[in-house]
Amino acid sequence: WEPASSSSSSGGGGGGEPGSGPHGSSGSEKSPDIDMAMPFGDLEPFGREDTARELTEASLKESDAMVDQIERAEVAEEKRAIFRALTRLRGAAITSFDGVARSQTGSVDEYARKNKWRHAHPLNHLATEESDVQRWAFPESSDFF
Repeated sequence: WEPASSSSSSGGGGGGEPGSGPHGSSGSEKSPDIDMAMPFGDLEPFGREDTARELTEASLKESDAMVDQIERAEVAEEKRAIFRALTRLRGAAITSFDGVARSQTGSVDEYARKNKWRHAHPLNHLATEESDVQRWAFPESSDFF
C-alpha cells in the first residue's frame, strides 16, 4: 500500500494534474488522492448476511418469549384477582347465610316459647281414659251376667 504522491511523474499515474489520479483515470471524474484498495484484503468482512439473519432470528425468538411471559403474567394476575374477589364474595355469602340462620333459629326459639304444642293439642293419656276399669272392662251392655 502506498499513498499517492503529489509529485508529477511521467508515464501514467500523474499526481499533480487535476483529474488524473493514482489509478490513471482522467476526464471529468475526480478521483481521491489515496489508494482505495483494501490493505487487509485477506480478512473476512464484518457482518456477514448469515450472522445478521441468525441475530435477527434470535431477537425474534427472545421478543416472542418476552411477549409470552407477559401474557402468562397477565393470566396469573387475572386469576389472582378473580380468586380474591370470589373469596370476598364467599365471605360475604357465608356472613349473610350465618345472619339468616341466626334469625331463623331465633324465630324458632321465640315460637317455641310462645306456643306450646301440648296446650294447642291436649293429650289424653291412656291411664286417665282407662282409670275407670268398671266402665271399659265391664260395660253395661255386656252379656257376662
